[in-house]
Amino acid sequence: MRPAAVGFHCPEESGGSGRAGTARSGSRSRPGFGSRVGRGRQGLVTQVLMGLCAVAYVLQGLPGLDRSGNNLNQFSQDFLLSGVDIAFDDQYYRIVTAAFLHGNFLHILVNLYALFIMGHQLEAVVGRLRLIGLFLAGAVGGNVLSYVVNGLETSSLGASTAIFGFFGAFYVIARRMRADTTQILILIVLNFAITFSLSSIDRWGHIGGLVAGTIVGAIYAYMPARRGGAQAAAVLTLIGVLFAAAVVKTSSLGLPV
Repeated sequence: MRPAAVGFHCPEESGGSGRAGTARSGSRSRPGFGSRVGRGRQGLVTQVLMGLCAVAYVLQGLPGLDRSGNNLNQFSQDFLLSGVDIAFDDQYYRIVTAAFLHGNFLHILVNLYALFIMGHQLEAVVGRLRLIGLFLAGAVGGNVLSYVVNGLETSSLGASTAIFGFFGAFYVIARRMRADTTQILILIVLNFAITFSLSSIDRWGHIGGLVAGTIVGAIYAYMPARRGGAQAAAVLTLIGVLFAAAVVKTSSLGLPV
């Protein structure tokens, strides 16, 4: 994969392959990140993640498409990020499931578009399994930080935590490939401007997702791709530490046993 003006391109897309493509790319060698370009269906994991969000949205009763769109149905209530349910009933699964739920049509439309753009490019570079790890780390990192900061008042949903994780990983990997990172930095700044201008957005979720994604991006970028097992262990350790932080937060609330 080679850095391009927007995202990354494979040699065929950038106009050459083999020795000819190598000659055009210059003498600098690019680090590999474990992707298998050309093998199987491209962007499969990204499409599956988008499909899961779409299915969940249907199960939510398509909120925002009817007059009662502000009221979430029981499916939404059972799986969104809720500090009360985590603290009193140990429903830590919500830290993951909340990333597949959305509040209204515009919410899911924007997130699916971002997931499509960022997911396809990252999946082409890091591969399918690594993208799954990145998505989970971003979602967990954002939702855990939201719970740690807001405690029992925590209530949110959306894939934006994972998408901010994609932003962070994209930046680190682009830097590792010596690509121009101006556009991704502008994108991050604009999204944070929106985040802090609207009170309805979970800003801590976005911050946590970005930080977690940056860490995972560094793991993928600076740990050799051939050490896939070590990369997976590092990402799983990060996710485990984040869940442990959520458990510690629950303990600190001093709730009756």
